[in-house]
Amino acid sequence: MKKWVIGLVMAGLVGVGGARAAGILGFRLLDFNGVLVRWGATEAQPVVVTYGFVAAPVAFSDARNCRAMVPMDDMLARSEIDSAVLQREAAAAFQMWEQVANIRFAAAAPGSRPDILIGAQRDPIAFAFADVTYVKGDGPLRPIERSLICFNPAKRWKVGFDGNLSVYDLRYTLAHEIGHAIGLDHPGGHGQLMSMHYKEDFRALQAGDVSGAVRIYGPRRSGQQAASFAK
Repeated sequence: MKKWVIGLVMAGLVGVGGARAAGILGFRLLDFNGVLVRWGATEAQPVVVTYGFVAAPVAFSDARNCRAMVPMDDMLARSEIDSAVLQREAAAAFQMWEQVANIRFAAAAPGSRPDILIGAQRDPIAFAFADVTYVKGDGPLRPIERSLICFNPAKRWKVGFDGNLSVYDLRYTLAHEIGHAIGLDHPGGHGQLMSMHYKEDFRALQAGDVSGAVRIYGPRRSGQQAASFAK
């Protein structure tokens, strides 16, 4: 059985679930009333998570933020972004996380259900959200069942920074929402890619982001035991 739990929004709206923080390290883990989540088991080998894009309208009745999604074609056309650019920026955003932690990402095979599904909101609101569902059961650490990432198609999007904070960079936003999709919350304050508010001070993971990912999945180095964080 599975249970849909609250997702998070980059635009500053925060979920109702609590969070376990490591404030001085600059990260915060998703904590749903004492339940921590991650992809896969805490094993030494890297977990492989697939991702894909919405190809037809889809609905998830129990989702909180990405309840109904549609393909991103109209959103991309509005922002004059080619679909190939979306694929490139998504791959780069996923690569940010796999370069630092014991987790790998791969495009889902055609016809298969991706672990992380990305699309446009059917009912536009804010900028971007993520929803996470975990497998129901006992214990303080539960495996993630599926994550959703949805973008507001009524907003304009861009590739790269230009100082205009009302138009979000696609790669930065994807990387931020992927952070939620793998188990990270918004940390307190600023200075991290996972911080709540959009900034254009950097376009890469910061020290707190890296520490959070390593806390959940262990470091990238092969053969090293992944960290256990169910404490």
